[in-house]
Amino acid sequence: MRQKGKTGHSRLLSLAIMCLIAFGPSTGSLLGQPIKLHPGNSNYFSYKNKPILLITSAEHYGALINLDFDYVKYFDAISKYRMNYTRLFTGSFVEREEDIGWMKYNNTLAPRPDRVIVPWARSNVPGYRNGGNKFDLESWDEHYFERLKDLLTEAKAKDIIVELTLFGNQYGDGLWCNSPLHPDNNIQRIGPSGEGSWSKFQTKNDHQLLAYQEAMVRKIVTELNDFDNLFYEISNEPYNGITDTTAVDEWHNHMVKLIKDTEAGLPKKHLIATCFSVFDNPDVSVLNFHYVRVKEMKPLETLLTLKKVVNMDETMGSVIHSNPTDTRIEAWDHILRGGGAYNNLSWEYTPHNAEGTEDAVKINKYLQNLQRFMSGFDYARMAPDYEMVLAKPDSSFVRVLGEKGKQYAIYLHRSKIKGDGKPEVWGYEAFGGIRQDELTIDLPAGKYEIRWMNPSTGLFYDNSPKIKHPGGKLLLLTPQYTTDIGLQIKRRKR
Repeated sequence: MRQKGKTGHSRLLSLAIMCLIAFGPSTGSLLGQPIKLHPGNSNYFSYKNKPILLITSAEHYGALINLDFDYVKYFDAISKYRMNYTRLFTGSFVEREEDIGWMKYNNTLAPRPDRVIVPWARSNVPGYRNGGNKFDLESWDEHYFERLKDLLTEAKAKDIIVELTLFGNQYGDGLWCNSPLHPDNNIQRIGPSGEGSWSKFQTKNDHQLLAYQEAMVRKIVTELNDFDNLFYEISNEPYNGITDTTAVDEWHNHMVKLIKDTEAGLPKKHLIATCFSVFDNPDVSVLNFHYVRVKEMKPLETLLTLKKVVNMDETMGSVIHSNPTDTRIEAWDHILRGGGAYNNLSWEYTPHNAEGTEDAVKINKYLQNLQRFMSGFDYARMAPDYEMVLAKPDSSFVRVLGEKGKQYAIYLHRSKIKGDGKPEVWGYEAFGGIRQDELTIDLPAGKYEIRWMNPSTGLFYDNSPKIKHPGGKLLLLTPQYTTDIGLQIKRRKR
């Protein structure tokens, strides 16, 4: 029915608006663009036109491929504490019950027989090592892609960013035999076999294998183009046990170019991460590393000069290898050194308990406190300040992010290094005991407000002095604290 008083132009406009409401935005969403590097400080991310720190304690990367894992409950559990990041494996790497013996089927990357779902459809030929029929690499499993898109949709609803790890180091022939791309597990019989064949997975040497790897990347990248809460990692821990890293780097550069070329004809462009490899590739925007410092890694301070996000996306897994307090120290230490993202590998989420244990909740609260502390700053304007601290307590580490004369985030923790420190630093072991310490800093002249925070509770200490400083050396006395303490210093307007 024609509505009185409406022109043809206005009727068309009304119809367009109604269609947009009814059917939502098309591919190439009008609502935004994928997570990207912050335009003013590329050591940080930007999402929905705001700077964002990715901080989480994530499950062992099997939420997608393990049909027994309830990712909705998992997302509900972590988002409750402002965890905004998770990491997924695609299914080119699979583990079995015995591969992490103390975890068995509690390891989300080790689905029970016939409960694994990967990009490729099952054939009618029995014989997959992990149960059920072999895979047909010429056919995609549409249920897999439905699950993947639903997972990303659920994550997006809770503002959780997904790091999708396309491939992974196979580590040895035993684990390589689990992969759908192993010749024993697919009806095409593609992939290298025999002793040491696992090391060829991340190379361009096997042309048939490479062609199916490329097909998987193109399929996933095309299917997921419309999602904003997503970035890609090429491969997990690519150098572990590998002697020819040149071949691994060539393969990485090839895969980076493949993603870029695939998205060239698509509406949205997603960030690409690598782990240790080809950090200097201009199309790599996120530099992933594991643990605080390993031999393959340049110092974090050096990585930051590449003007990319530096992401510790795996740690010594809690709580088996690192207790909640040690995890808290590691997370705060990394972010206050200039890291843009942090993921504590957590063993606390399982197919039987996707919501996590009490220790998972404790860690999440600690990480939530870190987000709260950093949200008090315009941190995209800040950078590590290596000159500010003039004197600090014995057996302590002090990290500073600052914008000269305007705002400073300082974190002090008392701990010792796990590892020899030359260069291996696997984490930190916290010291206990109540302390009160002196800290001497170099602060420009001005009026400031000083606030101390307890990283364990997330509460600020009652005393927040306002000072007028003539510039130069300033002696600060901490409140009484245990293990660690945070400090906010902000210039007052008057």
